[in-house]
Amino acid sequence: MQWSRYNMLFESKNNGWLLYNSGSNSFVQMDDRAAEFVRQVAESPNGDFSSNFDMILKLRLGGFLVEDGKDDELFNIIKMKYLIAHFSNSHLKLTIALTRECNFGCHYCYQQDRIASCIDDDTEEKIVNFIKKHNLVNEISISWYGGEPLLEFGRIKSLTEKIEIIGKKYSASLTTNGYFLTSEVIAALDNLKIKDIQITIDGSKEKHDSRRHLIGGGATYDVIISNIDNLFQSGWEGELNCRVNIDSTNEEEFVKVYRFFEDRYPSKINKQIFISPGFVDDHRNPDGNSCYFDSRKKGEFLSKLASEFGINALPIFPRINIGGCGVNTKNAYLIGPEGELYKCWDDLGEKDEIVGYIDSFTNWNTSLIAQGIVEASYVENDKCKKCFCFPICNGGCPKYRILNKRDGGKRDYCSHFKSHAKELLEIHYEQTKKQRQQSTV
Repeated sequence: MQWSRYNMLFESKNNGWLLYNSGSNSFVQMDDRAAEFVRQVAESPNGDFSSNFDMILKLRLGGFLVEDGKDDELFNIIKMKYLIAHFSNSHLKLTIALTRECNFGCHYCYQQDRIASCIDDDTEEKIVNFIKKHNLVNEISISWYGGEPLLEFGRIKSLTEKIEIIGKKYSASLTTNGYFLTSEVIAALDNLKIKDIQITIDGSKEKHDSRRHLIGGGATYDVIISNIDNLFQSGWEGELNCRVNIDSTNEEEFVKVYRFFEDRYPSKINKQIFISPGFVDDHRNPDGNSCYFDSRKKGEFLSKLASEFGINALPIFPRINIGGCGVNTKNAYLIGPEGELYKCWDDLGEKDEIVGYIDSFTNWNTSLIAQGIVEASYVENDKCKKCFCFPICNGGCPKYRILNKRDGGKRDYCSHFKSHAKELLEIHYEQTKKQRQQSTV
């Protein structure tokens, strides 16, 4: 027997001893006497503990005490699931940047210095043919992106019609600044199969308008909020992810946005409306002063939100995670307005990051694709394999992993759970205890 490398035993501030295993997500509270016994087991897992068989059984059932090699088996199982999910031919995931034009002049936009362009009719037909050539897939997911994609709303409608004719299972999402989410657009959402919309609100009206204004400086907040009101008055049943871009200058604004939506839509918050932080950074310039968050600061931010304001901006209790993005997924691409293909959303407009074009399956930059799928894979990393956080991490940003290899590793891609597991687990325990107490009243 061995003590699992995915265990964490710690004395919390307010709740005695807590024991957590990231491989099984088992989580228990115990008194001093039980904790001392657990420490003895951890130091000598093959000792004679027959006098406390019940505790040993509970430790085994919870995945805290495992047979030799079981942690390696779990690693291999997670790796297998990762490989199946990321190399599957059943699902084609496309982000289509309809245009690089935008009516906003956000100071932190990574696309602000890149040439504006739009998809034309010829490129539209090539996109449809590109999808048709992936004849093994049975599901197509499209994320409409830009620039501001609603500047090309007609293109969304025509492409959707042509993609649906292909006859595969189809779904779509929309990332928009919200300014052109008009009544006409709202009325078409269901027919366009758009069930997920992301809109960014960067704080209260004054703060938002100072950061996310029209080109030339015009305010945008009131128009966006009015459009969101119309969206939910329409009966649309999709989900709105309200993103709050956070950096070192506006972190206090997140609570303001959350409380605003909580008061305005009390029956929809965390059911149909989700408020989430977008941690602003510049992955090409990790030394930038305004870029806020490494994993430690993210953990501090999320812990403060949960403990002081009762807001779980992101899940504070971890779960086994094998998710990823286009960088490390086989059938996932960002299509640019000229029909160029990228693996990362942030690469739009960067000529050196183009991996191919939609009108040809030859002469692709396969070495660039391989960097994301192979070199940046955390399931091939010995350091990650031994990390307590491996089952709940998903490896962080694969683009960061690639860039770190290029310039010596300045970027932090680790999970915020790595630095703040104790704080977040205790907050989760207190929230769960409070919920149970309320349910018995």
